[in-house]
Amino acid sequence: MKNKIVGICICMLLMTMIPVAAGVTTNNNPQPGKIGWTTLQGITLTQPKQVNGGALISFRCLLVHYVGQGIGQRTTGIRYGGQEMVIPANFNGILMNHIILGWCIGVLEF
Repeated sequence: MKNKIVGICICMLLMTMIPVAAGVTTNNNPQPGKIGWTTLQGITLTQPKQVNGGALISFRCLLVHYVGQGIGQRTTGIRYGGQEMVIPANFNGILMNHIILGWCIGVLEF
């Protein structure tokens, strides 16, 4: 009788551990897909600088227009007045001291 009670307790303990173990494997920080693109054009206020070990490019905007096209959704807008903009380093196009004109893979979140 004592062995049955111990066996039931161990079984119940294992059953409570299954959801905990399953929760550990879920991804709480999903990464956005590389589907779509974002085009950028405008005038920057500061020179572009690399951040995050060269994975991102940061600059301040004087007047920058962006269009993000994904699957079924389109995001447009303007950054102006010294607002900071961070784009991925896979940017394709012209990025000089005070001019930006080009596109990057993926829809950026602004």
